Amino acid sequence: MIIGIVQARMGSTRFPGKVLRYIDDKTLLQHMIERIQRSKLIDKFVIATSVEAENSLIEDFCNKVGVSCFRGSENDVLDRYYKCVKSLDPLPDIIVRMTADCPLSDPNVIDFVVRELIDKKVDYVTNSFEPLFEDGFDVEAFTFEALEVAWKNSTLRSEREHVTPYMKKSSAINKIYKKYSHDYIYKLSVDTPNDFKLIQNIFSQLYSPEKIFTMMDVVNLLKSYPEMLDINSESVINEGYKKSLSMDKTD
Repeated sequence: MIIGIVQARMGSTRFPGKVLRYIDDKTLLQHMIERIQRSKLIDKFVIATSVEAENSLIEDFCNKVGVSCFRGSENDVLDRYYKCVKSLDPLPDIIVRMTADCPLSDPNVIDFVVRELIDKKVDYVTNSFEPLFEDGFDVEAFTFEALEVAWKNSTLRSEREHVTPYMKKSSAINKIYKKYSHDYIYKLSVDTPNDFKLIQNIFSQLYSPEKIFTMMDVVNLLKSYPEMLDINSESVINEGYKKSLSMDKTD
């Protein structure tokens, strides 16, 4: 079985409650769910949130739209993933990690990463390695065995909070990084109110209930209208992970 797990929470230093903000008549999280459910390879999706009281809103939303929800640690997200997977029956062979700040997620990109894991017979594949696929289309796929190794051996704050750093670093885990050559860098995940404004603009141009727009549709739109990028020009890609790395040094 292949399980897709989307981590989501209401708490955010820069933009609290972002995952339940609305674009037209649907929340950011609902838009993402509808897009990733078009994956041809993922058998089941789970939203993994934390036990903090404010995240009951996410659980209520999941119940409303008929999506499974698991609640675990707020800050030890690796533990949240591991216990989420262990709660499943049957135990999945492959886990696909996604984050709720990526409402533009492309099911074609998801399936590409999963196929790479299966076809190359490795333990971990990601497209979130420099040079990046477009930020906001990040996908990681890994085996249960790789997750368990990381869960048992990760000790740094950044490794526990961001789930997969140990997999990327460990020589014990067979891995592939899929890189994407381009001469532009777009910041398309939602971390700030201005990021959200850009995503609203993209949806207003491309969204149709009948057809899922792709990563390249977004790229072509931004190439045609580069002024749209001024909306969130101050945003930094992977700022949260960089902050966690700096905190490793103080722990």
